[in-house]
Amino acid sequence: MQTTLSDMFARLIDTHCATLPGAVAEQPFGPDTQVWKIGGRMFAAHTRGANGVSVKCADGATAQRLIQTRKAISAPYLKRGGWVMFLWENTRPEELRWRLTDSYMIVRSGLPCERQAELPPPPPIRGRAAGA
Repeated sequence: MQTTLSDMFARLIDTHCATLPGAVAEQPFGPDTQVWKIGGRMFAAHTRGANGVSVKCADGATAQRLIQTRKAISAPYLKRGGWVMFLWENTRPEELRWRLTDSYMIVRSGLPCERQAELPPPPPIRGRAAGA
């Protein structure tokens, strides 16, 4: 069986997200869609055979800037709340890891304080991706 770009990036996403403290993988839309959550809230999603991963941005303005500069596209099915999709073909693995961690931290910081206190400590913060 030939490994596709989608398969490679799906493994990269799932491997990275599994290292984020308290992150949980679910398949609420069926076996072809992997959703990553923290505290019961989604921070990343990808579908088998798709061409990218959807992540949460800090706000709608950041999402719009990423779309306008063609670093990302509007996330399918997630048109509100600052969601974008980073495409495999023009996103380096290092940037993708950073975007996943950033989305995780954005969603985690939006959880109620008591829920955040129940979670393991967050990962150390690393440098921002180019064009963030």
